[in-house]
Amino acid sequence: NQRKDDSMSPHVKQFLADTGAKIPVVCGPMYPGSNPELVAAVSEAGGLGVVQPVALTSLYGHDFREGLQLIKQLTDRPFGVNFTIFGGANKKYHEQMQEWMQISIEEGVKFFLTSLGKPDSVVKVAKEHGIVVYHDVPNKKVALAMRDSGVDGLNCINWRGGGQTGIQAAEQFMEELHDINIPLICAGGIGNADDFKQALKLGYAGVQLGTRFLATNECIITDSYKQAIVDSSEEDIVWTNKIAGNNSSVIKTEDIMKGGLRTGPVINFMLRKPNLKKYARMWLMSKGIRNYSKTAFNDDVKFWQAGKGLGNIASVESVADVMGEFKLTS
Repeated sequence: NQRKDDSMSPHVKQFLADTGAKIPVVCGPMYPGSNPELVAAVSEAGGLGVVQPVALTSLYGHDFREGLQLIKQLTDRPFGVNFTIFGGANKKYHEQMQEWMQISIEEGVKFFLTSLGKPDSVVKVAKEHGIVVYHDVPNKKVALAMRDSGVDGLNCINWRGGGQTGIQAAEQFMEELHDINIPLICAGGIGNADDFKQALKLGYAGVQLGTRFLATNECIITDSYKQAIVDSSEEDIVWTNKIAGNNSSVIKTEDIMKGGLRTGPVINFMLRKPNLKKYARMWLMSKGIRNYSKTAFNDDVKFWQAGKGLGNIASVESVADVMGEFKLTS
């Protein structure tokens, strides 16, 4: 449809060209939640599913290569892989990430989403293999540094997101980065089609959804988790730094509130020291992974990460039905 193509902004067109998606919607990498069936279903419906490698392997029990091959069996549409960069803080993880990256290349993945550290080495390898790289950013300073490192687009994590949330509004990102000249993805607070349209109207090239895709038939988490997303309102969301050292957005439950929402003095001290911060975050994340591993399969464990967009999520649906709402119109 020529009219529809003409109505797209240049950045939306660029994002679709970068990813091979038909609709500018990313299923963000999640732990729990990024099971291969969900990733494949989002891509099959025209969006871009993104693999979270630790969830794929440690949580859902797939060999990494076989997990990617399973997604390819379920859809012939493109999908991406997320790489969290810890630098030299964890040599074993760094070596594992390098192996996952090589397997992704061999399996024909053409989109990498990088998080946390400096992606320069990932960008270098990706460019050698025709792979597009977008990077998670929390503010303008990081965004400009990531652009200068050569990434193709930015995933702007705003304060309405679930899991590790941002510190500023979607509107502020756009005010500060409107002239950066690479695609910006609105990550956080997108619960329905109206939220999606508003993000594009602001000037974003696309949106990243997490919570909305948790509450789908294809996502392998407990029914109680899905129902909590449907039943909860924006006011039920609280922030804790006990999961990863920075604020994480979760549904308020007894499990979450037990012992308080903030870390103690020792971890607080480490988080304030640049040379210790990465170790503190890794320890918190390893502890968090143990808790969130249980919440995927055990209805009695109520560590439920979710973003403020859940106020606009009214029911558990199929991915196809969710994606059916997110259409580009002329």
